[in-house]
Amino acid sequence: MKVKLFVTTDIHGNIFPTNYTSRDNVEDYGLARISTAIQTYREQGEIILLDNGDSFQGTPLTTFAHEHPNEYMNPIAQAFNTLDYDYINLGNHDFNYGRPILEKFIKETKAPLLTSNLTIDGKAPGQTQIIEKDGKKIALIGLLTQYIPKWERPNHIEGMEFFSAYDHLESEVKRLRNDVDYIIAMYHGGLERDPDTGTPTERLTGENEGYQLTDIEGLDILITGHQHRTFVKRVNGVLVTQSTFKGQEFVTIDLDLENGESNAKIHEVAKYPVDESFLVPYQEIEQRVQTWLDQKIGTLKDGPVTIADELDARINKHPIVSLLNQIQLDRSGADISSVALFNNASGFNQEITMRDLVSTYIYPNTLVVKSMTGKAIKEMLEFNAIYFVVDGNKIVPNPAYVEPKPQHYNYDMLDGIDYTINVGNPIGERISDVFFNGKPLNDNDHYKMVVNNYRAMGGGNFHMVAESETVQEIQEEMVDTIANYFKKNPEVVINHKNNITVKI
Repeated sequence: MKVKLFVTTDIHGNIFPTNYTSRDNVEDYGLARISTAIQTYREQGEIILLDNGDSFQGTPLTTFAHEHPNEYMNPIAQAFNTLDYDYINLGNHDFNYGRPILEKFIKETKAPLLTSNLTIDGKAPGQTQIIEKDGKKIALIGLLTQYIPKWERPNHIEGMEFFSAYDHLESEVKRLRNDVDYIIAMYHGGLERDPDTGTPTERLTGENEGYQLTDIEGLDILITGHQHRTFVKRVNGVLVTQSTFKGQEFVTIDLDLENGESNAKIHEVAKYPVDESFLVPYQEIEQRVQTWLDQKIGTLKDGPVTIADELDARINKHPIVSLLNQIQLDRSGADISSVALFNNASGFNQEITMRDLVSTYIYPNTLVVKSMTGKAIKEMLEFNAIYFVVDGNKIVPNPAYVEPKPQHYNYDMLDGIDYTINVGNPIGERISDVFFNGKPLNDNDHYKMVVNNYRAMGGGNFHMVAESETVQEIQEEMVDTIANYFKKNPEVVINHKNNITVKI
């Protein structure tokens, strides 16, 4: 007998096949297409339907629902129930809205939760499940990245403790392997090493432990996520899978219960039509979301600041970056502001709507003010400069920021100081001519730096920011901060300055 697993991961709130940059676009992703795929596979036989986390953050629809928790069930919980998911796991972004929203999702989702390498008030929210088929026992173990406390706002994870995926899985496998026939781990984390060579592909911080997990004797299949990659690999004898985000793909895994043979395949959802009946229960909230997105919140006096070329926008600091820093400095009163241009950011039209805001600033970040020495700021700039490399006579992104997961959001651009990045110089020797108010930045002086909470916690391995003293935490989401700035200044003038020189 063969068992077929149907696996989704990193849905990021995508129920409708739309990116919300307009009312009418139709994309090749989302649970409405996956619904059709699930029906197709169920017509062919029994499946075990699994989701691997990062499910309910990422779209205006889910954000709107989380802002109206008494009016709406968590839309992804509702979707998972409609699609009759068998088991679910949590991901790091599922903690972005705080404990009440997380616990509401867990309570409203009928599928048992597997996640067990964290505790909430001393108790794991999920647990390992044993499935019995044809006289054989399959253990399903749920894990997520232990790195969440490095990113998340402390009040969002109050009462929670996170444990190494490797340590926890090793313990679980040891406990179970004499009592079950097969062990499958579902891990919301990725691979820290090349699956073919074992060479590290990132700093070994513990964020991703997938490769190390395959060293655990007794593990048969490892389902990964988090990195938004697409692969099926055999690593140290363990079948390892990952599919990309937004519901663009899903994975099917076949396990032969007689001989233990397993194989997996990645499927694109583009070929599956949208299940319109699946979307019917969401029409009312979707209409409210679209109306909300079309609300005008302000005007840019000098015209639009849309982004045509993301690389150019980073090499030659784009006016949208100046605007975001301008808003952060206004809200915080800091000396220096640091922002990143997120992946696929679109910028702002002259007449700005909520649709423009959520298309450009896609994360529920808040602001934190740090007291940083000039020395720490220079260390931050040197680390930041790793983002660029020289290819021929061109400046391009460092491949490490492109593969295995795009991390363009880990390149920051600062306002309040002037500086030069010499990309042709060796790493660690690229920053020069750093000035504050026309004078060289002093290593021993302290400056107030405003960053988002992800960077403040050391996200992107900016340890020098995390280690600096926190002087203020602004508990207001950045989208609200931007919207409030435009309400206060209905016609905004961007104080754009070419303060960053990037050269070979």
